[in-house]
Amino acid sequence: MAENTLKRKIEILAPAGSYPSFRAAVLAGADAVYAGGTRFGARAFADNFAEEELLAAIDYAHLHGRKLYLTVNTLLKDGETDMLYDYLGPFYLRGLDAVIVQDIGVMKFVREHFPDMDVHASTQMTVTNTEGALFLQEQGVKRVVPARELSLDEVCHMAEHTNLEIECFVHGALCYSYSGQCLMSSMIGGRSGNRGQCAQPCRLPYVVNGKKEYILSLKDICTLDLIPDLIEAGIDSFKIEGRMKKPEYAALVTSMYRKYTDLYLENGREGFKVSYSDREMLMDIYNRGGFSQGYYRQHNGRDMLSLKRPGHSGVPAMRVSSQKGREITGKTLTDIYKGDVLDLSCEENNASVKGNYTFGKAISKGDTVQILVPRGEQYRKETILHRIRRPELLEQVNRTYETGTVQEPIWGSFWTAPGEPAVLTAGLGNLSVTVRTKEKTEEAKKHPLDQVQVRKQLMKTGNTEFIFETLDIAIEENVFLPMQRLNELRRQVLEQLTAKICGIYHRRKIGQPDISKQNACETQVTEHKVSDGLGMYLSVLAETKGQVQAALACPEVKRIYLESCLYSIPYGNSECKEICREASEKGIEVFFAMPHIYRQETISLFSAGYSALMEMEFDGFLIRNYESFHFLMRQGFDKKIILDHNLYVFNHWAKQFWNSQGVYSFTAPVELNRGELGILGIFRAELIVYGRLPVMVSAQCVENAAGECNKKPGILMLKDRYQKEFPVRNYCGFCYNVIYNTAPLFLLEQKEDILNLAPAGLRIQFTVEDERSAEDILKMYGDIYCSGLPADVPVVEVTRGHFKRGVN
Repeated sequence: MAENTLKRKIEILAPAGSYPSFRAAVLAGADAVYAGGTRFGARAFADNFAEEELLAAIDYAHLHGRKLYLTVNTLLKDGETDMLYDYLGPFYLRGLDAVIVQDIGVMKFVREHFPDMDVHASTQMTVTNTEGALFLQEQGVKRVVPARELSLDEVCHMAEHTNLEIECFVHGALCYSYSGQCLMSSMIGGRSGNRGQCAQPCRLPYVVNGKKEYILSLKDICTLDLIPDLIEAGIDSFKIEGRMKKPEYAALVTSMYRKYTDLYLENGREGFKVSYSDREMLMDIYNRGGFSQGYYRQHNGRDMLSLKRPGHSGVPAMRVSSQKGREITGKTLTDIYKGDVLDLSCEENNASVKGNYTFGKAISKGDTVQILVPRGEQYRKETILHRIRRPELLEQVNRTYETGTVQEPIWGSFWTAPGEPAVLTAGLGNLSVTVRTKEKTEEAKKHPLDQVQVRKQLMKTGNTEFIFETLDIAIEENVFLPMQRLNELRRQVLEQLTAKICGIYHRRKIGQPDISKQNACETQVTEHKVSDGLGMYLSVLAETKGQVQAALACPEVKRIYLESCLYSIPYGNSECKEICREASEKGIEVFFAMPHIYRQETISLFSAGYSALMEMEFDGFLIRNYESFHFLMRQGFDKKIILDHNLYVFNHWAKQFWNSQGVYSFTAPVELNRGELGILGIFRAELIVYGRLPVMVSAQCVENAAGECNKKPGILMLKDRYQKEFPVRNYCGFCYNVIYNTAPLFLLEQKEDILNLAPAGLRIQFTVEDERSAEDILKMYGDIYCSGLPADVPVVEVTRGHFKRGVN
């Protein structure tokens, strides 16, 4: 290990869903805290901070040498961008250290209007390798939170080849989908994860191959044992997930990562070891089916999933040895404390009881114990029962972190003499303030001040933010000064020192721009009426060869997107080249749809074959991530580029950003309704009018979790509790899964609204359709938009998506 590794400063970054959680995290040793305000945060259902609480938190953090980052990590609609300046303004002036963003338009907005404030790229931006990180670095981003699916090697490569700060999740919940690529909650329940309202459908049971499990529910991660590897990989900030958790969770987890990070930095690997009791405390505070170490050392796996229960599973506490009637006997597997709660439900026993048992006394590990269970419940020998609540631990954490205060050691000096004001100076480092009594002191007649008395009174800093580490006292001759004056001096000097420390971080007010006027100037005037729809082209995204043939045979189709799953290696493929040739003869453009996820191995694949790929005579590329764009630009790509819907052009600021990059074509966001799309303006966009939308893109493999992956691309079905089936496609060439919605989006019959929106083109996306079904859908388009026939809605279940309702 390099010597400079031990000298690095590693930030412990704690979550705070409320002000008490913020204070607890600071007391527990957090270097920085991330929190959400009343708007625009990805945890809309956390308590979050009122404006005054956030302003106080910023000052409190700075007073103690910590930082506060504000989450603005949702997608903003055009009607909300006008509010963003007024929302951020007070926090910016108070000295907010950074904002965490998802929306590329918000990133542009903050960089332009709050240039002195750092921007951190949220994990919601789905940055999966160095290409994406470099792209954001070029836009002025200071820090990136990579996708949680990256390996340590990939994170290390990013740290070595960029100048960005690297912030990685080290503890807490994992999403099944790549963050920022999940529409499941949005599409099935109207609660959008991109708007901070995820309903967590991944924590529900699903059936695959006839077996019902929580197959989308990932275990929480705990990486205490990986701390040396994480630091040596170049990670700068250890991020703890949990803004929805209580203060005791934030405090305990923060204290553990503070303790073991410092242990490694002080003693190196030789002196680094995580104790069992500390690990058990983390299990007690919250875990799902145990912990995993996340993706740092494995790409996916069944062992990463909490298959039997999606919530807190506690700590193994008792092994059943026998049962007689309602009484079961067993041995304790850990120390039991008075008040501990034992969960009596047991998946391995198929026990239906939902109750629990509370211990009335402490019991040592290994002791025999008898408890009563509900009538009729039978527990097999060797059944393990779990402790799901440990009040003793919660009380201990509360005493240590929630009711205390952080006090900064300061130096001070006191001087007084007869006929002069008393003077008290206090300082922190090189920063100091001085206060004087208004009245001059008098010569003492009976009880002169003495140093012991003065020191005792001035040292009473109580629950303030300071404690005198040193205090020099000089009293010349006999002086009288009431104790009340000493108290006032102490109060004034501490108040002024607080104000001076915080004031260093405060910023000057900047002139407020007319945001609404800027937006209006950027809004392009479009012709909102297309009389017969002939001004719009038709495009088809195809995932199978049969779908390609159906598209080639349709005279209305003007563009075909070849999905990356069609060919494991798209370049040099004679069949693919023949498609391009045939399409060209028919006047049809062919675009290659780049992979949804562009990891390091994928970059290597495309780098090696880039020249051959260009010889395939594609007319352009459909891209789904920042990595693809940066890679193509670095290669000197000069053909057409269109952004897919998951690059989220949600507002005019995002349109302006991509226009500045030379990209004008995009896919209309699928979470905006028709009115919002009209405000955005989609005259250069394609509107998806048919197809099963991807609701998750995951590094996990459903087939592997349900049995064994055969490494062959294909589709299997995931059935929910309502018996609806989600098709899951294995992208084995790039090792990720795409889960599609249960029903296809169907907007073909919304002709009048669509013509009023005047998109550049309409897109039909095929997934599970065979060639005949694809032909029928394309014929339906021709009947409606070319022949003027009434819409013939399919008999199968379809959805209008968010075209009418939108998301909150």
